[in-house]
Amino acid sequence: MKTINKSMLLLGLFTLVLQSCTHDIYVDPLAAEKAAYENADAINGGKLFSNFEHVDAGWALDATGWPDVTYAADPTINIKDIANPPKGTVAQANLNFYSCIACHPADGMGRDKYGNNKKTAANQPQIATNHLIDARGWDNVELFNAIKNVGGRAIDPAKTANGLDLTLGGQNHPDFSKILTDDKIWDLVKWLKEGAIYNENSDLYTVTAVGTYAVPQTVPAPYVVFSDLGTDGDEAAGVAYYEAKCIYCHGVDGHGTTNAQGPVLASGQKNGTGGANATNPVTGLKKYGIGPFMRYKTPDGMLKVQAGQFGTIPWMAATPVTRDEMKNLLKAFSNTTRFPDFDAALLNP
Repeated sequence: MKTINKSMLLLGLFTLVLQSCTHDIYVDPLAAEKAAYENADAINGGKLFSNFEHVDAGWALDATGWPDVTYAADPTINIKDIANPPKGTVAQANLNFYSCIACHPADGMGRDKYGNNKKTAANQPQIATNHLIDARGWDNVELFNAIKNVGGRAIDPAKTANGLDLTLGGQNHPDFSKILTDDKIWDLVKWLKEGAIYNENSDLYTVTAVGTYAVPQTVPAPYVVFSDLGTDGDEAAGVAYYEAKCIYCHGVDGHGTTNAQGPVLASGQKNGTGGANATNPVTGLKKYGIGPFMRYKTPDGMLKVQAGQFGTIPWMAATPVTRDEMKNLLKAFSNTTRFPDFDAALLNP
């Protein structure tokens, strides 16, 4: 009897242990969020950051080639009403109020550094004070919630880029939870966490800020100067990258080619090329070509390499680039002989 009782006791204990193990299986309460971040597209997040309505930014498109109006988080929002429409249509004046980069400069440093001169007119939205580069240290879910639940003013095409007119929304942050679906917010999170290439170790360029950010904007405005582009990068490797990825549209010297539709350079001038334009911050003079753009607007140039350029025909697609490749490319653009400053529109190459 004792032997039987002992066996039964052991069997009971074994059964209890099995039941206990079954109930103790761990289920990660953040499994869905972790999977969403893992599946997110950082480069798509860069497109959203640069232009949330970018036609390439993961939207389902309608018959006109623009984001389908039913695919905003709030289906009553017509994205095209608050977007900067494609060439050939009447442009909306609202892009500065519905684009992350309008208030959060591409270098991630808020009003400091590059943001020091980003507000060039009193009626522009003010540049944010926070440093987006700090988001690298945030918890993923915390960052997602900060974007989705920031709240803010209603999405309305009547809200223009006049940041001083309180009847049009003033400086209030737009409610992006009405525009961006969860998957796109996760794309933004991944861009901020690991996609954006920042000059965080001062290994890509040197930046010098002159003056301080002011509201209303002072005259002359404060400005920033970028120097030592690419620091110890490999210029020859940068030129090789440029020739492989960029030369078809931007040309040998950065002035552009007839393979792409470039910007209006000045009143009555248009070179019909893929060349960019920028202003020399010291002299205030317009300079044309990809060289000066990368030298005078370096963080914006880096963002365009990564995420593409909205508003050109054809669209400049995102270009896969590593940090070292970006450094080499910047080093190549530091050569003002190879990529000169053009003072006026030139004939197409």
